Parts: sequence; structure tokens; C-alpha cells
Amino acid sequence: MRLAQDFFHSRPAVIIHLCFLLVFLFSSLLTWRESKVLKETWELNQRASLNDIAGDLDGQFQFSLDQLLFYRNMLQQVMRAPAENSEMRLQLQHFALLRHQPVWHLYASATHSLPLTGIADSQIAAFPPLLRDDRRLRQELVATLIMSLILRLNDAGRDFHSRLWYISRAGFWLSSTPLQRDGDTLRYFARVVKAPWFIAMAPENDPQRRSRWSSPDDTAPASSALTLSLPVDQDGYWYGVLAMDFSSTHISSQLQRSLPPSPAGSVLFYDTALQPLARTAESASLAAQLNEQQILRLKKAIAHSSRGALQLNLRYISWVKTRYANGVVIKVATLRQGLQSDVGRMALTLLGMWLLFTLVLLLAHQAVLRLVRRLLAMQEKYRWRARHDGLTKMLNRSAFFDCAEALARQNQLAQAPFAVIQLDLDHFKQVNDGYGHEAGDRVLAYAAAVIHDAIGPAATAGRVGGEEFCIALPATASEAAAIAEKVRAALAQKQVFAGNSAWLRITASLGVAASEEAGEYHFESLRSIADRRLYLAKTSGRNRVCERD
Repeated sequence: MRLAQDFFHSRPAVIIHLCFLLVFLFSSLLTWRESKVLKETWELNQRASLNDIAGDLDGQFQFSLDQLLFYRNMLQQVMRAPAENSEMRLQLQHFALLRHQPVWHLYASATHSLPLTGIADSQIAAFPPLLRDDRRLRQELVATLIMSLILRLNDAGRDFHSRLWYISRAGFWLSSTPLQRDGDTLRYFARVVKAPWFIAMAPENDPQRRSRWSSPDDTAPASSALTLSLPVDQDGYWYGVLAMDFSSTHISSQLQRSLPPSPAGSVLFYDTALQPLARTAESASLAAQLNEQQILRLKKAIAHSSRGALQLNLRYISWVKTRYANGVVIKVATLRQGLQSDVGRMALTLLGMWLLFTLVLLLAHQAVLRLVRRLLAMQEKYRWRARHDGLTKMLNRSAFFDCAEALARQNQLAQAPFAVIQLDLDHFKQVNDGYGHEAGDRVLAYAAAVIHDAIGPAATAGRVGGEEFCIALPATASEAAAIAEKVRAALAQKQVFAGNSAWLRITASLGVAASEEAGEYHFESLRSIADRRLYLAKTSGRNRVCERD
């Protein structure tokens, strides 16, 4: 030992070199580790942003489908109980005079309706899908004339779709926008009734009578990217098809509106066969960014997964399939774009600090300490985010399950009671739909604060779903039921501000399960029992606690 001390004391350079090497290796390892964390964070941000964009696009498609369902229900209701007025009867008289003309038009109102355009009785036989049944024709004409009034009053500039129209098997149609065609109505109508989206709506082709998304054909406007069609039936009879066309311009505008304030990368909307449908401004197509082999690899990956990511050379590609339109939203970000993001700038800063630290290691001991503290703080922040729900500040689902299972094992070893409370906010979807997601967030934060104040320090609580919370605690069945009742009463006691001078009274349904009655400590089993009792509380009127089956 003495010889070793003398050796190092006599050669301080050796100590300096050794310390420098050790610190250099340590700093290199630490920098690599944090760079990996930043890379994963950036990738997570990319996927989260893409999920938001796809969700917004799905919301627009869902709204359009709801509109189509509304018009179908309206047509069916009016056909079931026609509401004729003098103007309607006059138009029906005109139809009796015009129906033999090659092309005819009807107007529910001279100034406030869109025209119904149809073909002559003699032309119906030329188109096999068509059938003009006079027993049903009158009520269908009345329903379509009423629909023309509604379409005329609609603000087409605010619609996501570019055209909505109804094509009747009785040989007429109604369109929300003029058909920019060559004037040959018969030839155009022949293309319409032979279009795949029209033929597919026949009962023998679609016995389940579902909506259908398809690529546009020569009957759609040139700018169309998608067509949504829906059969119209009444009393087992197929009357016709409601259809919507969606333009690439409208879809691109929606994608542009959904972008974050500082977007990084190209956002594209393709069908699942990777045929382009729309893209944001200044976004290049896949063909312009990837070679054929890369596109084929991406296509295979998309075919096997509804969402995911690939790293191809210096590009990071993430995708999410939409619930509607058989489409996929794709985001392509280059290394340069990634480095220009907030996380990328953090990574560059980290690299610069590491280089500077290496060059001035002997003079920068304090700088090293500040860097380590900063990195550790960043690591702790990411760890906290991984275990907690950002809105309610409660444990997230996976972290709560880990804590609850550990608490169950601890109580089992001590032969102490253990209970689980499952809580679900009543009518929470109505809060989001009626007052907006900001009001819903206030309700969730309020519920989390009430739960935290009511359960005590020995219990563990977490948010396990959208409006679902779960509590694990060392308590008997009666004690857990009392705590659950305390939570329920506290929630219902106060009102939550929902915005626009509106206040909401929030209630919850709770289910309780305990180890003493179940005869076991397995957390999942107790949670399943509590969840069943929560359902009983829901079906029994809500705003109550159910502690037994």
C-alpha cells in the first residue's frame, strides 16, 4: 500500500490521466444514455402528435357519417309519414306531366331548394339497378324534395365533405352542388348507377346495410379523394344511395389545422394500399422521399399493424390507421427536422456540453456537477411522467397496478385486511359532449383531488381509464364501504365550474371488494369483483356504493 501511494505521489500526471479517463468514460456513457432518453422522448412526441392528427381527422369523418345517417333517417321518416303541402302537391302534378321527358327537374321552392333531376320512364329499363315503383314513388319524391330544402339552407362552406347527394333507384338524384358535366344527363346517370359504390349498396351485395368508403370514380368531382356511401331502405325495399365526396383539398386543410404550432416533418394521408389521398402544405409525397424498397417495407409494416414506427436511413416514419375511410395518417421526419425540434435542440445542447466538458475537464469541475444535476433532474421528470397521469397527478394504470399488487402481498403476509374500490364518474361522456373537453378535464382533476383527500395516506389510488379510478387500501369490507361512501358524498357535495357560467354537479358509482369476503388477496380478482359491483351500482341508478353482489 505504501509503495502504491509513493508511486502515485511521485507521478501526479498518472493520477490526472486516470481521473480524466474515468470521468471522460463516465461522461460519455451518461451522455449516450440521456441522448437515448431524448431520442425516445422525441419519438413519443411524434407518435402522440400523429395520434392527435388522426383523431381529429376521424372526428371529421365521424361527423360526416353522422350527417349522412341524419339525412337517411330524415328520408325514412318522411317516407314513413309524408308531409305534403300545396307546393309539394303542385310539384307532384308537374312530375306527372314531366316524367316522360328525357330529362326533367322538380323544385320544392323556386328560391330555397335544389333541383331534383331525373330521367324518363322509358329510360329506366336501360339501367338494370333502377326500378320506378309508382306505389312508393310519391312518398320518395316528397321526402327528397324536403331534403332539397334542407340542403339549400345548409352552409356548404363549413362542410368537411365537398358534395352530398342522393341517387334514387326510381331514376332521379339530388346533389348539394351543381354537377359540372358535359350536359349529357343520360350518359352521366348511366355511369352513376354502374359505379362500384352504387352497385355495392344492393341488398345482395351488402346484406348488413353498412356504410362503405371507396376511392372516387369518374362520377365524382376531379378533386375527390374519397367517397362515402350509405344505402337507403324502408320496409325491406332499397330506395337508393346517399353519398358524400371528400376532396383532397378539404382533407389537406383538416390535416393542416391539426398540426402542432411547430410541426416537424411531413404529414400525409394515404389509403392502406399507400395510394396518396391528401397531405399538408410543403409536404413531399412518399415517392419523393423514399425509394421503392423502403415504400414496400413500410407497406408491409402498415399491413400488419394499426400503428407503429420505422426508421429508414435518416428518416423516422410513424403511422396511425384511421377508424374511418380505410386510411392511414403517416408522418415522415428527417434527422434535420428532428434536430430542429425542441428535443433535438436539447440533444444538440447535450452534445455540445459533452464536447466542451471533454476539452476543459480539468478546469470545469463545477460545470460537471451542474450538468449531472440537470441530467438527473431530467431523468426524474421523465420517470415521474412515466408513472403518473399528467392531468390528475395520480398514478397511471400500470404504476397503480404495481403498487396495488405490492400492497396486497404486504397485507397478505401480515394477515391484514385488504380491499379494492372501483370508481366511475356518472355521465362523464355527456360532460365532454355538452361542455367540451376542458370542462371534462376540470371534472377529472376535481375527482382526483376529492379521492386523494378522502382515502388517507395508507391507501393507493390511480386513474385506470378515461373516467375510471381505482383505490387499494388496507381495510375491511365495512371500512372500505365507508371510505367509498365518503368519496361519493364528497364528489356530490360541490359543483364544478364548466365554463360559460355553467356549473356541474358530479356523481360517481363505486364498487367495493375485500379480501375477507373473497377469501383471497389477488388484486386482479378483487378488482374484477369491485368492477362487477360498480356495474351493479350503475344499473341500480348510479351515485351509489355497492359492496355486495
